[in-house]
Amino acid sequence: MRGGEEASILARIAAGEGQTLDFKQRIDSARKIARTLSAFANSEGGSLLIGVKDNGRIAGITPEEEYYMIDLAARRYTQPSVAFEAKTYTVESKALLEIYVPPQPEKRPVKALEEDGQWRAYVRVADRSRLAGSFLEAYWESQKKPQHIRFRREEELLLSYLRQNATIDERAFRELLGPRHAWKARRILIKYLLIGLIALKITPTGEIFYLSG
Repeated sequence: MRGGEEASILARIAAGEGQTLDFKQRIDSARKIARTLSAFANSEGGSLLIGVKDNGRIAGITPEEEYYMIDLAARRYTQPSVAFEAKTYTVESKALLEIYVPPQPEKRPVKALEEDGQWRAYVRVADRSRLAGSFLEAYWESQKKPQHIRFRREEELLLSYLRQNATIDERAFRELLGPRHAWKARRILIKYLLIGLIALKITPTGEIFYLSG
């Protein structure tokens, strides 16, 4: 490895894990790592640096063995199958494997096969992968369909609220609509996201919405 390339890898490791970088000392379970592949594909994309401990110390690996586990996870335990790129490095005389997963919005929701036989989608938030949940899955599916937008009292309630408050979540909007119309909350939020009137922030515990611009 050229000195500049090694220095670049060491700098990334020193910066630590985050939204688009995850460390793995090694891959012990193709099924479990499929969750991380799903999360990166459903989010902004990201890289797995395999052969690096959580504390940033370089452990080294056998790249062929780790590549096999990633390839197995992508082919057997993600649906649709996650696309990825692989590159090997030698740092401090030890081999590392980088698996880059590009964002794959055209495939969302990309799901991972769980031990209970269920397929579940994940999303990346900071340095963790969490379940995407039913709202995000419904939103991603709606992006593939034509939408018919109507502005009624319930829609105007959302805009009025957000003109006076910075954010709202789905639960608060359901309460704002009241028991007779609470079922409309998700549909309205998704439609407003699709036409760009509101924007979405994914947090460790859920989603919050705010006016665009």
